[in-house]
Amino acid sequence: MRVLLDRQGWMFSIKTYLASITALYIGLAGNLSRPYWAMATVYIVSQPLLGPTRAKGVYRIVGTLLAGAATLVMLPHLVGTPLLLSAAMSLWLSGCLFLALLNRGPRGYAFLLAGYTTAFIGFPAVTSPEVIFDTVVARSEEIILGTVVAVLFAALVFPASVRPMLTGRIGNWMGDAAQWCRQILDGGRAVAPRNRLAADLVQFDALIEFLRRDDPRHAGSAVSMERLRERMLLLLPVLSSIADRLGALRSHDDGLPAGLQPLVDDIRHWLEAPDALPDANAYSQLRSRISALKPRMDEDLQRLQLATLLLRLEELVDLWQDCRTLHHAIEQGTAPLDTAHYRITARAVAEARHVDYGMALFSALSAGIALMSYCVLWIGLGWEGGGNGAMMAAVAAAFFAAQDDPAPSMMSFLFWAVVASFVAGIYLFGIFPAVHDFGLLVLLLAVVFLPLGVLLHNPKTMLFALPLTVNLVALLSVQNTYSANIQNFVNSAVAMFIGIGFAVVMTRLFRSVGAEWTARRLVRQGWNTLAEAAEGRGQQDRERFAARMLDLLGLLAPRLAATPEGSDIASVDMLTEARVGLNILQLRRARLGLPERSREAVERILADVSAHYRRQVAARHPLPGEDALRERLDASLARVGGVAACKARDEALMGLVGLRFALFPDADIEPGW
Repeated sequence: MRVLLDRQGWMFSIKTYLASITALYIGLAGNLSRPYWAMATVYIVSQPLLGPTRAKGVYRIVGTLLAGAATLVMLPHLVGTPLLLSAAMSLWLSGCLFLALLNRGPRGYAFLLAGYTTAFIGFPAVTSPEVIFDTVVARSEEIILGTVVAVLFAALVFPASVRPMLTGRIGNWMGDAAQWCRQILDGGRAVAPRNRLAADLVQFDALIEFLRRDDPRHAGSAVSMERLRERMLLLLPVLSSIADRLGALRSHDDGLPAGLQPLVDDIRHWLEAPDALPDANAYSQLRSRISALKPRMDEDLQRLQLATLLLRLEELVDLWQDCRTLHHAIEQGTAPLDTAHYRITARAVAEARHVDYGMALFSALSAGIALMSYCVLWIGLGWEGGGNGAMMAAVAAAFFAAQDDPAPSMMSFLFWAVVASFVAGIYLFGIFPAVHDFGLLVLLLAVVFLPLGVLLHNPKTMLFALPLTVNLVALLSVQNTYSANIQNFVNSAVAMFIGIGFAVVMTRLFRSVGAEWTARRLVRQGWNTLAEAAEGRGQQDRERFAARMLDLLGLLAPRLAATPEGSDIASVDMLTEARVGLNILQLRRARLGLPERSREAVERILADVSAHYRRQVAARHPLPGEDALRERLDASLARVGGVAACKARDEALMGLVGLRFALFPDADIEPGW
C-alpha cells in the first residue's frame, strides 16, 4: 500500500503512461501491423532514471536488429523443415544467451534480446514465410518507435538524472567502508559492512555505464567512479590485514608498542567524517607519524608484525585520501586530480573479472533445450496456435538464466501472466466493445496502467509488475479495428501458459542449482587462482590479482549469505584468501634478490602452498594446512631473518609473516625460530 502512495512513483507512472499512449497513437496513425508492441516497448525501456533508460533503449534497438537479421537468414531457408527451424532457433537462443551471460553490464541485454526476439518474429510467421521481410521491418519499426518515444519523454518530461541516486549510493559505500575501518581499528571484526561493500562493488560497472549515458557533462564523474572502484577493491584486503596484525600485537604480553595506540586512535578519528573534503595537512601528518614508528627489520617477530601493520596503515591512509578526493570530484561532476597513490587500469579490471564459462554454457544450452523440447511437442500435436507458447518459452528460459535457481522467478512470471490474461479478457470482451474513440480508450487503460506504473518504479514490486504490464499490453493487442475472438484469445493464452510452464519444468529438471552450489564453484575458482599464483603462472601483478579475488568475493558474498547453516563452504573467507595471494606475489618478487639457499626455501614454500590449494580444489571443500608447511614457514622466517639487510630481505620477511598468519592464524610460532 505504501508503494501506491509514492509521489515519485506516480510522476514516473504518469510520464511513462503518456509516453506509451503517444507511441500507441503514432503506431495506429502510421498503420503499423502491431502498434501495441511500441506501447509495450515504452514500458520495457522506461526506467526511473534517464541514464538507464538511454542505455536500455540503445541495447534494445541493437538486439532487435540482430534478431531481425538472424530471422531473415533462418526462416526462409528452413520453414519447410519445422524441426530444423526449431533447432536453429534454439541454437541461436543458446548462443545469444551465452554471450549475454558473459557480459554482466547493460550491454548483455542486447544479446539477451537478440536471442528471444527471433522467436517473437519467426514463430508467428511460419504460416506465411513470404512476408517475413515485412514482418521484420514492422517489428523493428515498432521497437524503434517505442524506444525513441520512451527516451524522449525521459529526457524532456521531468528528467530524473542518475547523479542524485549515485551520490547517495556512493555516500552509503563510503559510510560502510568508514564503519568497517573504525570497527577494525577498535579491535572488532564485523563482516556485514565488508560483505555489503564487496557485493556493491560488483554493480559499479553498470552504474558507470548509466552515468556515461545520463549526460555528456558527467563524463568526468564516470572517470572518477572508475578510479573510486579501484581504491575500494584494494581497501578490502588492506583492512583485513590490519585486523589480523592489530589482533596479533594486542595479544602480546606487552600490548601495543609505544606510540601505536595514539596513532590508531587518530586514524580512526580521521575516518569519522567520510564525506569531508580531503585534508592534505592531516593526511601528511599521519603519513609522517607512520614513517616515524617504522622499526628496524630483523628476525624479531614483534618488530616484523609491527612493520607489516604500519605498511598496511600507510596503504589505508593513502587509499582513503584518494577515496575522499574522488568522492569530492564525483559530487562536483568533474574529473579527479591525478594524485592517485594506486592505479588499476580499466583493462586490468576487465581482464580480472571472473567469468564462469562452464556455467554460462550450461545455462545457455538449458534454455535452448527447453525451447526445442516445447517445439517438438508443438509440432507433434499439430497445434495451430502453439506458436505463442514457443515465444513465451524462449522468454522465460532466457530472461532468468543468470539466476542460480531460475525456477521460482519463472513460476512468478507464469502466475502474473495468468493474472494478465484475466485482466485482458475483461477488457477485450467486457469493455472494448463499448469503446469507439481513442480518448475513451486512453481513460479506460489508465485505470490499470497508472497503478502498474507506480509498481514498476519500486525495485521490489517491479519484478512482478513488469511481466504483468508487458503481457497485458500484448494480450490486449490494441489495433485500429476491434477484432477480438474469444477462441483465438483462449488459444493464445493457453499456449502462453503451457510454454512458460514447459520452460519451468525443463529448468527444474536440468538447470536449477542452489546458491551453495554456485558458491562452491566460485571458491574453487579462487583456490585455482591462488595455486596458479604460487606456481608463477599467468599475469599475476598485485592490482590484477586483487581485482580478480575481490571480484570473486563480490559474487560470493550474497551467495554465502544464502547457504544453509553448517555448510563447510561458509567458513571460507575469500578476503583472507586474497591476502594469501598478495603475500604469494610479494614472495615471488622478493625471492629473486635473496641468497640461493633462502631463495630455494621460499620456492619450496610456494610449491607447498600451490599443492595445498590444489588439494582443496580436488576435495571440493576446505582443508587444514599441513604441519609440514607451517614448520617450513617458521624455518624460513628464521633463515631469511639472518640474511643481510636489503629491500628483498625485508619484502620476503613481510611476505612470509603474512603467509604464516593467514594460513595458520591460531598456531604459535615455534620457539627459537
